[in-house]
Amino acid sequence: MEPTPTRQVFLGAAPLATGFRLAGFEVYPDADAAQLDRLLNELSASRTPALVVIDQDLAKSDSQRLEWVRSEGGRILLTQVPPLNRPDEMRSSVDDRIEQLLGMDWDGA
Repeated sequence: MEPTPTRQVFLGAAPLATGFRLAGFEVYPDADAAQLDRLLNELSASRTPALVVIDQDLAKSDSQRLEWVRSEGGRILLTQVPPLNRPDEMRSSVDDRIEQLLGMDWDGA
């Protein structure tokens, strides 16, 4: 029995989607939290391995499934990318956790 192929998916701003499409990703340009939740539910239900890339705005959305996927680990690898026009403003969900653990304030340091 052959392993299930890993889905490569990008959800986020249309300008970023173009590059991911060229790299062979399945893309959802200008996706919202509801689309993200539907995709994550589908991947979870089908037990499909996936690399899911989201833009920073979607990472900050009110997605109901995002935290679940982040804490689950395993089949769905989730990462985020900064806005195309503001690459220096990258801020991931891990940054907040590191700051809390170290008691640091990166904004003023």
